[in-house]
Amino acid sequence: TQLYSKSVYSLLKSSLKIEGYVEKASQYNMKSLALTDENNVYGLIKFYQSCQKHQIKPILGLTIYLEPDLPIVLLAKSNAGYKNILRISTEVQLNNGQISLENFIVNDIICLLTTANNRFHLYLNQLKNLFNHDLYLSIFPEFTENIRANNNMVFTVGQKHSVDIVALHEVKYLNKEDAKTLRYLEAISKGEVLSTNSIDLFTTQQYFIEPGNYIKLCANYRVAIENTNKIAEMCNVTLDFTKFHLPKFKTPNDITSSDYLKAICKVGLEKRLNTKQVPSVYLERLKYELTVIEQMNFSDYFLIVYDFVKFAKNNQIYVGPGRGSSAGSLVSYVLGITNVDPLAYDLLFERFLNPGRVTMPDIDLDFQDDRRDEVIKYVQQKYGVNHVAHIIAFGTFQSRSSVKEIGKVMGIQDFRLNEIIKLIDSRLSISENINKSEELQKIINDYKEIGNLFEMAKKVENIPRNTTTHAAGIIICEEALRELTGLQPSLDDVYQTQFEAKDLENLGLLKMDFLGIRNLSAINDIIKLIEKNHQISINLNNIPIDDQKTYRLIAKGETTGIFQLESPGMRRVLQDINVHSFEDIVAVNALYRPGPMDNIPIFVERKNRKKKVDYLHPDLIPILESTYGIIVYQEQIMKIAQKIAGYSLAEADLLLRAIRKKHKEVLEKERNIFVGKAMNNGYDEATSEKLYDYIVKFGDYGFNRSHSVAYSLISYQMAYLKANYIVEFMVVMLSSVLGSESQTNRYITDCKRYGIKILPISINKSYNYHSIENNSSIRIAFLTIKGIGQNSGELLLNERNNGPYKSYSDFVFRTRAFLKQNIFEALVYAGALDEFQMTKKAMIDNYHKILDLYRFNPSGYFTDKIELNATTEEFPTFELMKKEKEYLGFYLTTHPVRKYLEHNNGNWVLPSQTLKFMNKNIEVIGFVESINIIMTKAGQEMAVMTISDDITEISGVVFPNDYERIKHDLMPEVLVKAVGVIQERNGKVQLVISDIKSINI
Repeated sequence: TQLYSKSVYSLLKSSLKIEGYVEKASQYNMKSLALTDENNVYGLIKFYQSCQKHQIKPILGLTIYLEPDLPIVLLAKSNAGYKNILRISTEVQLNNGQISLENFIVNDIICLLTTANNRFHLYLNQLKNLFNHDLYLSIFPEFTENIRANNNMVFTVGQKHSVDIVALHEVKYLNKEDAKTLRYLEAISKGEVLSTNSIDLFTTQQYFIEPGNYIKLCANYRVAIENTNKIAEMCNVTLDFTKFHLPKFKTPNDITSSDYLKAICKVGLEKRLNTKQVPSVYLERLKYELTVIEQMNFSDYFLIVYDFVKFAKNNQIYVGPGRGSSAGSLVSYVLGITNVDPLAYDLLFERFLNPGRVTMPDIDLDFQDDRRDEVIKYVQQKYGVNHVAHIIAFGTFQSRSSVKEIGKVMGIQDFRLNEIIKLIDSRLSISENINKSEELQKIINDYKEIGNLFEMAKKVENIPRNTTTHAAGIIICEEALRELTGLQPSLDDVYQTQFEAKDLENLGLLKMDFLGIRNLSAINDIIKLIEKNHQISINLNNIPIDDQKTYRLIAKGETTGIFQLESPGMRRVLQDINVHSFEDIVAVNALYRPGPMDNIPIFVERKNRKKKVDYLHPDLIPILESTYGIIVYQEQIMKIAQKIAGYSLAEADLLLRAIRKKHKEVLEKERNIFVGKAMNNGYDEATSEKLYDYIVKFGDYGFNRSHSVAYSLISYQMAYLKANYIVEFMVVMLSSVLGSESQTNRYITDCKRYGIKILPISINKSYNYHSIENNSSIRIAFLTIKGIGQNSGELLLNERNNGPYKSYSDFVFRTRAFLKQNIFEALVYAGALDEFQMTKKAMIDNYHKILDLYRFNPSGYFTDKIELNATTEEFPTFELMKKEKEYLGFYLTTHPVRKYLEHNNGNWVLPSQTLKFMNKNIEVIGFVESINIIMTKAGQEMAVMTISDDITEISGVVFPNDYERIKHDLMPEVLVKAVGVIQERNGKVQLVISDIKSINI
């Protein structure tokens, strides 16, 4: 038996992958196997389940350290011992790897003292008192004379103190040759650069030794080998994966959770429908759902979710309308957990909860991202600090990071490494990248060092490198979590589990996703601004769902900033479909994803009546009419199975899941069942077969309608706010992307298209965030400027609270104590000081002069009397443009086009307007940012240039015939009128120029 092994979950201290380790043990015909990672239990559930699969007894353990070089191995003898292992791993993690022997709970734990240094005897008596006969001293395979001498010393000490010995071998990699992989992982951990020689010197024998050789290497201590088998027999842990560990919800007056749930659902339904005379269809649906929930013992689950959603709403924390299949539950709707009426939108409860598939319900919640933590804190306070935890996740070496980290260890120069990494698609594995890229193949073949780099990178790929936190998952548990999973510190005061989400779900623990959604925070901020500016209180639950202004905006694809609808591809689809109803948004959200996208062209043609709608069978018309005969939703498949083959919706849900898993044998079995039921329902065999093939074909494409409806509701709400309150919408969206140059540029472009005036940054009028002026214009924020952070902005604003900055000199005097020169220059070049009516050159040139004068005049009394070098000279236009683009990421005040527009009108077109004039001959006004002269294959000269306005840029092309005629008029950094034709080439718009003239401004 192998009792001392560390897997890749000992993070950068082992390259031993659990599945490979267990498979090798199976090949060796081993009956039992242990995992003892360092200070953690991250891999124990995966290890346990892998051993079960290979019919090997799993021994669950842990390695901890009494001193830095003195590890002890702890093995669980029983389920009680396993719980104590979890507790110990928790204490170690919560105390930075340190643990006091006095705090040990050692019931049913075996301790193996690995005698890695000569100080082990100092702990012998203490450990003996703790573990009694469950303490063993360790001897190791005698690879060297030093080990043999150490074993002899251990044996003597053991006899002297009456402590048994056991044969141990520390395994950190699978095969002998894998020593190199481990050495690289250790070097990555330490930030080392390894030479070839230092790797060859790595000779520690920490591979998985075949049992026969193991016995030979420990031949002098047969009793130690026998004790490994004895220990294996003593260790018997069985984990239960069938039980749910749901917390109990404390109900008023201790009534049952089922009765309490029924009572609040009845009240909630009347409130939702605003009547005491509830239609029978709602009552029947509610009764059915509550019966299923009670049968499956999930009443507490719904009450728990109801409670923290209620807390959020009572505290004005914005909660999303729902996500996933939970939007198909009427119980969720009447409790306020979701905000979608499942009967109104024809959503199915069975897609969410099905008594035929006993799995935990899965209600994922969206909260505004800036207040999500408040909800988690509430849950922690309600259920207890030891009953609520974040979920661990692992950062792994992916294709790019593998190559990058191994390259550093090999000492490959950064510039070479960066060039190689540019060729790697991070979405693909290393092998897939190599197979796909001829350039990579050539580099690997031409350079031995690069070939070695990729071979080693493949070996570390997908190995965990660090712990992180699951983006949304929270565990809530009835029992103390230390008894079910190890815990460790997290970023806040909430603990984090040591088991991953899948392992926790296998153990029956309740995982809930608390997702922070930026768009919900934005909606909340927009509504507050509308209330402040217009004294209108908006309840999004009451806005009209048929607002034509909103649908016109969506149909035009003007969806920048709108949840789910803002990608260029999505915008094209919205235009093609010509969205005019909420159902259209739902369909687009379901169709616009890999696979279903193939059906978009036929959907568009049928909707726009360019193609006849065909149905495979007339009985499908009521189910597929709203999607023009195309299966778009999973729920449609379930309804087809119900209609054609008489399935119950619960059975249809199981059929859908079988189809999505694509198991050939299962699909054939289901075919026979479906066809048999359909024929019993009056359909002939050929039709039944055809209909089964039809739903199998679309089964993998079908999207969850419940999720699509819920998320489309957010899309519609944001579109409504944009269509009706555009200024408030845009100012919030701009503030939400501060720090993102591309996003800010995109939103400013959108503002200009809508005629919203963008006001330049002003030292006396701007704030840290964008603000509205005169209800119609947006003032750009300080934080837009690169180099100005929250702190700098606050200091400027705090000083401004003492009164506006009266002049340039006044500004320099009042900010001299906290404003660094680089921040000052950023403000100047971003235009924030333009209101002082000095050239930027004058401000830069006079800055130090004013500071020097103030050193002799600390009171600033003569501020306005200082004589400045009041030059009217300014930096060249192109330099100002470059500086503004550098500090802001876009043009705001300096672009020459803007100045030209202020004084001229005409029938010309700007680069940002050219999309409307495809294949037309037009006159374009813009600024020439760059010109490149290139040679054609025929040896003729032509020009490629970049022409911009203050919104965007376009590529201009002058072909050889025209180039020869106008080349003397082609100059960079000038404003021009260019005559040409707008064309699309390789997906990009370009202006083919036939004539060009510079403009003086």
